Amino acid sequence: MVPVFLIVVAVVMAVLILLASIYILVYFQAEEDRNTAWAPKVAVVTGLTLTALLVLLPPMDVANRSSGDHLDMALLYQIMFVVIAVMVIILIPFLIFYFEAEDPENPRGQLCWAMVYESITLGIAAVVLVLMWIFLGRAELPVTQYVYDAQLLNATALTLSAGCGSSDGCALGQNNHYEIGVTPIVYIMALSSFIGWTFLAIFGGIGMAALPLDLILAYKSRPQSITLQDYSKQRLMLHERAKKLRSFGQTLGMDAARSRKRRERVAYNKYKQAVYFLEQDWAKVKVAYKQRGGNPLRYIAQAILGVFCLILSIAWVVHLLLYVLLQPPITPLLNDFFIAMDSVFPLFGTLSYGAFTFYLFFCVLKGCLKIGLRCFCMTIHPMEIGNTMMNSMLFNVWMLLFTAPAIVQFTASAFSTYARLTAVDMLFGNQVENLIFLRYIYRYDVFEWGMVGQALLAALYLAIRPRERRALEPTSDDIVELEELRA
Repeated sequence: MVPVFLIVVAVVMAVLILLASIYILVYFQAEEDRNTAWAPKVAVVTGLTLTALLVLLPPMDVANRSSGDHLDMALLYQIMFVVIAVMVIILIPFLIFYFEAEDPENPRGQLCWAMVYESITLGIAAVVLVLMWIFLGRAELPVTQYVYDAQLLNATALTLSAGCGSSDGCALGQNNHYEIGVTPIVYIMALSSFIGWTFLAIFGGIGMAALPLDLILAYKSRPQSITLQDYSKQRLMLHERAKKLRSFGQTLGMDAARSRKRRERVAYNKYKQAVYFLEQDWAKVKVAYKQRGGNPLRYIAQAILGVFCLILSIAWVVHLLLYVLLQPPITPLLNDFFIAMDSVFPLFGTLSYGAFTFYLFFCVLKGCLKIGLRCFCMTIHPMEIGNTMMNSMLFNVWMLLFTAPAIVQFTASAFSTYARLTAVDMLFGNQVENLIFLRYIYRYDVFEWGMVGQALLAALYLAIRPRERRALEPTSDDIVELEELRA
């Protein structure tokens, strides 16, 4: 019997997620892009919707298993992974290349450069995928072999749990492996998950420490009411900073972001960081004077949210240590929590699962921003309410889409008791995690150890240096570097 209720719930959730994605786009987009750039807006909404739908498939998978496996969830997973692969390899990179190469005087050249860069990206991805699938597209499934003499075996007296000995006519089991080929779609799933795992382990680990801390620091450094005299003084100081940054920006030029020279790219990233903090400071000064410090409930909510995020981070680290990394597992922990919530009401288990899972996405975005603000090895793309340009929104959606497959695999492993005997458990647990190229990485939990290690190291570092060093300040050595670039 077709689970009508499950299908209705899935359709309703898909519609709600689509509406939420449109709201996020409208809420964060910059005023300059309000009535333009429709193609990237469609890509952003589609990407956000796909990300949320993919992450919510495991709870649906669990419900489908409980109702008798009437829906082909394995096929649904494979369709979603292929669509996401098209998004992250073809559509979103092309749009990012197109907007990064923006030239009002030569729009045709802008399109040509985007097509060239996208052709190179697609060519490299296709060659890597095809070659790896041809030579490494096999999984080695672990099996245990038993050899016995059928004439001597007493089948009625012997049980598998009791084992057997030579006197019973059979030998002890020997560990071996059975090799199978995987389809190209499964290999696409494996590679996309592998790349996403890299983002999750690095950025997600840092974000677990940084996200709660930044929310709590935002409460501690909230704007306080100031007088007109203080407002005028702060405004004058910010005006001087803006003039200097404008001069530095003119020195760097329009092509600094695309420069092949590492020194110029680092200087551009420092400039972006300085502009970001200038905008943050100006916003705080306006709130301090014009709104008399702003609504205190907003900052109390930030503090409460920071404590809640801290609880989630601690719960994730403890669960990884006690259930995933230490073998045999000491306690199911979050698995029991989700099962208990499901027993109260099925929706509660899904909501609990969603809270822990979507929190990982916020950690990835926060960790990526944190590295950009401190290391200057990459351009920052902050999500600012009413002031997020389309290229930044596309970059963040691209990160989410790349990380989503890894998070699905991660949660299927971390919550294996909750997700046992589901389609995602069969796809990742039997095939992807036993691929000859990746099996040792998953067998020894390399990514999980890296994620926990990153979170602990980031927590220690941020406890010592909780705030970023601001680049391009008048007393900074970066001024000397920029002066040298002028020469």
